Amino acid sequence: MTKKMLSMLLILTMVLTACVSMSGVAFAADQMNRTNLAVSVDGKEAVTVKGYNASYTYNLYVNMQDFCNALNGTDKQMDIKYDGEKGGWVVTTGTAYVPTGGENEKFAVTYTQDPTSGDDAIDLDAPTFYIDGVRQEYRTYEKDGGLYMKLVDLGLVFGITTELKSQTELTVDTKTPFVIDIKHLDENGYFSFLHGSLLGNADTGEILYACKEDAVTQIASTSKLMTYLLVQEAIDAGKIALDTKVVLSQAVIEEANSEDSTSVFRNNFKLGQEVSVQDLLAGMLLPSANECATALAEAVGGTEAKFVKMMNQRAAKLGMKSAKFYNPHGLPNYDASAITAKRQNSMTASDMFTLVSYLLNNYEAELTAFTAKDAIEIPTVGEGAVANCTYATLIYNMGVTGLKTGTTNRSGACIVTVIPVENNGKTQNLVSVIFGAENNQERYEKSMMLLKYGQQFYAQKAAVYQTKVTATAKVSSKGTTISWKKATGESVDGYVVYRANKKSGSFKKVSDVKKTSTLNKDLKVGKTYYYKVRGYKNIDGHKVYTKYSNVASAKAK
Repeated sequence: MTKKMLSMLLILTMVLTACVSMSGVAFAADQMNRTNLAVSVDGKEAVTVKGYNASYTYNLYVNMQDFCNALNGTDKQMDIKYDGEKGGWVVTTGTAYVPTGGENEKFAVTYTQDPTSGDDAIDLDAPTFYIDGVRQEYRTYEKDGGLYMKLVDLGLVFGITTELKSQTELTVDTKTPFVIDIKHLDENGYFSFLHGSLLGNADTGEILYACKEDAVTQIASTSKLMTYLLVQEAIDAGKIALDTKVVLSQAVIEEANSEDSTSVFRNNFKLGQEVSVQDLLAGMLLPSANECATALAEAVGGTEAKFVKMMNQRAAKLGMKSAKFYNPHGLPNYDASAITAKRQNSMTASDMFTLVSYLLNNYEAELTAFTAKDAIEIPTVGEGAVANCTYATLIYNMGVTGLKTGTTNRSGACIVTVIPVENNGKTQNLVSVIFGAENNQERYEKSMMLLKYGQQFYAQKAAVYQTKVTATAKVSSKGTTISWKKATGESVDGYVVYRANKKSGSFKKVSDVKKTSTLNKDLKVGKTYYYKVRGYKNIDGHKVYTKYSNVASAKAK
């Protein structure tokens, strides 16, 4: 890991996210401190790139027009311009930026020169981007025609390695690949201030990263994933179907009329109205409508109280020892006493991974038919009614197939995210769990960081797996010497040698060595033994293996 990459990742750990609302697109005004960055690209003479530190030092956003102009002539060059017809920013990588005037000019006044006149109140927004024709969304600031993007996003999105030498000096290395050093992030507390986080493979059960994964915490609307499981199992049992009409009760209407309701349902739900299970599921999973969860709970359990009992029983059966549910949606729950206790659904990140893995391994097609979409029409709710996804940004940006967000004051901003990855020729599901982020922006950034790391890990694993090892076996009076050479592929840290009594038999480990040969002793004279070898590489504490070599045989003498 180079110093430049480590420095870039240190920046990530120091980033404090801006204060945003939970509405998804428009955010509360943030106080911005101007700075003139001296940016050197690939060792060339530095040019000015205007930037903003959003409320906090090192929470850095850079002017994209300035930055792209500085990248011209490099492998990372890209053009960016606003397209009024598309209603978004168009980015074309590999194409030189076409200046429009004013690029790389300094701010006349920065906060270092005059704190009273160097601040701007600017809105953090999530405009549409078309990066090489693919629609995406990133939170940016826009000011006086300039687009300001977060430094960490430049690394994650465009693979650009940077090093902040000081508050006003930035170097860019377009020759060095951007790498997420998960160990370095962990050591610097990037995830430790969350209530819990985890990255794992739902198909294999392998945990790639975890922090506070066994700490019990409030989970807000990610609770609805358990509600979905019980609804789907009721469908399997023939108790209800997707087209079953659910009559909306007084309890559902009260939920729809509360301050925690979703507008499309608040505006359309009426007492006694019949709404399909299909539309209620879309409403519960995409905009996270609590009233839809309540309606589904009554449809499956008869009453909400009975359904909650089912939730806790099902969690226990799945081995989720920390899970405790008080309602089907995740809002705070008050007990019925003069001095009430404010209770909330809770569990650990590990138990959430258990739940999500079960859902994906048993109901992936059914679940992602909802969660992989950014919007779904819900005709039985009302004419023209649409359920809009709360995590569409990650669908656009990374191609995630779900899964659920959740927020309360106590839980913080939570998100459970799923993305397909290729692992040894198979498509599997990578799951990120983030509990207790400060706000939308932090939960998206940290979920994206974990998912990007997971993609990086499996890309490295695939490269190691494709490494070819060729083995030979030679007999002497001392035993059989197994030798091998690595013809192609990634470097490895060591090799494991396996032996069997039959070519098609069970191969068992006989040695683990760093060199490219080993002597196998204590053999039965006249007996033929069969050997094969594979290399391994340690990636962030995970031992990743190459393919097995050919089978080499030798008769002991």
